[in-house]
Amino acid sequence: MQIPANHSAAEASPAEVEQAVIDWLRGQLNDTKITGSDNFLDIGGYSLLFSKLNRFLSEFYGVVLDIKITFQEPLSVAIATMQSR
Repeated sequence: MQIPANHSAAEASPAEVEQAVIDWLRGQLNDTKITGSDNFLDIGGYSLLFSKLNRFLSEFYGVVLDIKITFQEPLSVAIATMQSR
């Protein structure tokens, strides 16, 4: 996975952030079939992985995901409701 250049979520399109999340999860879970319509828990996500994902998003995009939304909704919904850090 290519690491994005540091920039804010305001500079990155929602589609770019979503693709970065999907690519990151594909690498972490070794599953190339993950899409935005998948649920984080259904693809094998767990709390520590969520924490690592939020650290990645915070560092490169200045945003974080809400744990409740991420665990209950598809990834695309969780990403659409991400919050600035």
